[in-house]
Amino acid sequence: MKNLKIYFTAIMASALCFSCLVDDEVENTTQNEDLSRIIGFKEDVTLGNFVQDAGATFNFGVPVHLLGGNNGQPADANITATYELGDIEDLNLSPTDYTSIFTLSKDQRLALEAGTATIYDYVVKGEEGTHFDLVDTTLESTIPANTTFDLIDTNIYNDALDAGKITFFVLNLKTITTVGDVVIAEQLKTTIVKLQLCRTDLGGNYTINYATGPQTFVITSLGSGNYQMSSMFGWSAAAGYTSFFYACAGQLVFTEWAFSNAIIQGVPGYEAANGNLVFEQFGIEDVYSNRTYTLVPQ
Repeated sequence: MKNLKIYFTAIMASALCFSCLVDDEVENTTQNEDLSRIIGFKEDVTLGNFVQDAGATFNFGVPVHLLGGNNGQPADANITATYELGDIEDLNLSPTDYTSIFTLSKDQRLALEAGTATIYDYVVKGEEGTHFDLVDTTLESTIPANTTFDLIDTNIYNDALDAGKITFFVLNLKTITTVGDVVIAEQLKTTIVKLQLCRTDLGGNYTINYATGPQTFVITSLGSGNYQMSSMFGWSAAAGYTSFFYACAGQLVFTEWAFSNAIIQGVPGYEAANGNLVFEQFGIEDVYSNRTYTLVPQ
């Protein structure tokens, strides 16, 4: 089996704010915060993107950080904390929270709100021993002296993951086991680990059939499921308004483009059975909305 070391954190995770995990800013966790060293997960969501590879085992590290205290200085001794697997239901997330975390569609959010679906209809709860394993069986994370982070090592199993869905598990920091003035930040003791299999084979030339005639757009693979497109929907190929998207867990999601106007995707894009890339309910803030664009491979 291949053994790949991959460490990604979610680009958008820092924008998430759900009451059970974090506040807008990290509040004081002790009355003596200036002296106490604080550890926790920097991100509410830790993202693992893996290129599909039959039979592969991916080694993936979830970072635990020294986040503050002691006037910003690292500790001169090791800091060890225990951790455990958690349950997402204990976080009391709302349908809106789930939508933000797992890139759900409006219809999926409404189904959650109506109680006609659960989050497990849309994503897969990772099972230890099947989808992943925690490498350190003592379930301890140690930040070495004079450093600022450690990685909780996991093994992720390609063949157990659903290429069309996000698989997840929850990690909680529990207790500090070393001597010293160190605390676990209450608001940052939990991270949701998202696992996604990604496509790297979508690069090539595609045709968009505008009312004014066909245009050729070029899609270039940047690796790890990330892509660059030579322009943006609604403009000619010659405009050169470079845009970027990722293709993971069966979803095609744009992340940025040449201008600051927000990209609006009512639902993630997808690859149709005929190989076309389809983007429905697509829009650009203050320009257009609710359009469908289809990229036809040449």
